[in-house]
Order: sequence, then structure tokens, then C-alpha cells
Amino acid sequence: MDHSVPTRATGANHDRRGVRMPPAQDAPAEADTPGADEELPTSLEDAADLLYGVGREEFIPYRDALVKQVRQAGDRELAGEIGGLRKPSVAAWVANRLAREFPDEIGALEELGSSLREAQEKLEGDALRQLSRQRHGLINALVERGRRIAREESVRLGDPAVRELERTIGAALADPTAARALAGGQLAGGMEAGAGLGDGGVSAALGGPASGARPARPAHPARPTQRRPDRRPSRPSAPAREDAEEQDDRHAREQEEREQEERERAERERREREERERAEQAAREARARADEAAEAARRAGEDADAAHAEAEEADATVSDLRARLEAAEDARRGAWDRADTAARERDTRRREADRAREDADSAERHAHSFP
Repeated sequence: MDHSVPTRATGANHDRRGVRMPPAQDAPAEADTPGADEELPTSLEDAADLLYGVGREEFIPYRDALVKQVRQAGDRELAGEIGGLRKPSVAAWVANRLAREFPDEIGALEELGSSLREAQEKLEGDALRQLSRQRHGLINALVERGRRIAREESVRLGDPAVRELERTIGAALADPTAARALAGGQLAGGMEAGAGLGDGGVSAALGGPASGARPARPAHPARPTQRRPDRRPSRPSAPAREDAEEQDDRHAREQEEREQEERERAERERREREERERAEQAAREARARADEAAEAARRAGEDADAAHAEAEEADATVSDLRARLEAAEDARRGAWDRADTAARERDTRRREADRAREDADSAERHAHSFP
């Protein structure tokens, strides 16, 4: 299966699931109540799907505006539930946008994760290597798409948020429940593989009511009883005064948001601290290995110096032996020369002796020839 990420669709403000998207950064229109073509959501899921599609910094004002409109419409219970929806972290906001704009690629995470787990169980080395390459390629492509979305919406996606986004995508690959939660596009926080996700762990990351077990939405979801609003709820003009209950609710939500942001900040700091500690530990281990290597190099240098001295001594011995050998060779050659000279002298004397004997024999024969 090809897990590459295509170019994001442009044009009308719809995500690729067919849900109309509000303009990400436009200010909400001023109106006391929704217009005739702006029917309110009738369920928490519809409200969450709408709110988690707006710009991150617009989340709270639009949520509060929607709470007030739903309360004014008479559904105080739903208004309270909507008021409990948490503002997404930067990484969760980007993940939600990816789920809305690239549903096929986000949906492919569950299938790819299943294939990876199957290859690991069967110890299929070649398939595992190929799937691992696809995994890295898909994560990198989705993160790059997330960076582009953040740049287009003027949202700062710093390194901690990028790492949280990578962990969230990795969790979707590792856990099918997390994959379905990511595909739902209603995350308020990041997810992490190996953190004991399951339904409970995923619920902690979810902002809306969608769960990991919720089936994927059709391309054009049916409305429960009323049509989903075609755009974000209008932000009402500030009333002359708010009733005490509404003001208390708003203050409680603001306090909850502050506490949630503080928890997220503390969690980011904890993860960064752990990463820093791991990096420092890795640096210490690398330094220890470098020191060991330096000590080994020093000992090797000493051994090399000793071997060099031995080699020089051996060279001196060889030079002395070579000189002695050359002297012995000279003596040998001299002895052979003398031996050759003596042999030639011997041969000459033998020939002279032979001639002398021949002369003596001839003289004797001549002497015996007389009567």
C-alpha cells in the first residue's frame, strides 16, 4: 500500500471528510444569536467536531460563544458538556488538522501498524525492514505536512510540539485504539506509544467524546436531528451584564483551561527534562568511551614506543651480524682464492715432477743401451 501523503486539497472550506471547515483565522462574526442557516449542534460529538476544527487560539472564544448560544436555546446540560471541552495543545491541534485534511493517510496508520505487528510476530525480517521504512517515511511526511499547516496558520510548532506530534503518530502506529482516536480529529493532548494506552490512556488525550472504538466517519456524515452548522457559531456581542451562573461557569472554564495548560506545560517540561537527562547520560557514556579510547591509545603508544626501541635494537644487532657476515664472506672468498692458487701451484709442480720422471726414465734407458 502506498502511504505517501498527497498535496493538501485547496478551494472551498471543507475538510476531506466532507465536513465544512470554518476559516482558521477569521474573527467570528458579531451577532446575538445564530442566523437561520446556523442551526446549533445537537450533540456533544457534533460540537466537539466543530470546535476542534477551528484555529487553536480561537477555541476558547468560540467554545464560550457556543456554550452561551446552546444555553440560551434551552439545553443547559449540553452547554455544560461543551464548556468542559479542553483547548488542544499545539501538537494535538496539528494532529486534528491532519486527521481532517488527510484522512486516508491518517487511516493508513492503523493498517501499517497492524502489518508491522504481524511481521514482528512472524519474525519476517525482509517484510519488517520494508514496513519500517514505510513507517519512518509516513511519520516524516505527516510531520512535514503538520509543519506546513502550522506555518500557513501562523502557529509556532516548536521542537517540543514536533516531538509530541511524532509520539502521537507513533502511538497510532503502535495501538489501533490510538489510531482510531487520532483519526477522529478530536485530540486535546498528545499520545505516546508504550504508555499503556488502551481506552483509558486514549481518553486522557481526547478532548471530545469520540473514543478509539468509534468507527470511522463516512465521507458525508448524517446529521442526528439537525443540520450541522455550515460555519462556526457566531460570537455574540458582549451583553451589558452576564448572569451570575454564566459568569461562574466562564470563570470555572477559564480556571480549568489554565490548570490544563499548566499540566501540559509540566508534562512537556518533564519530557524535555527526561530527554535532556538521557542526552546528558549519553554524553557521559560517550565521554567515558572517549576516555577509555584515549587510555587505550596511550597504552598502544607506549607499546609502539617499546616495540620501536626493540626494532632499533634488533636493527643494530642485524647490522652487526651483517658486518660480521660480510667479513666472514670476505675471509671465505680469500681462503677460496688462496686454495685456488695453491691448487694451481700444485698442478704445476705435479706436471714438472711428471716431466722430470720422464726425463729420468729416458736417461736410464739410454744408459742401459750401452754394452
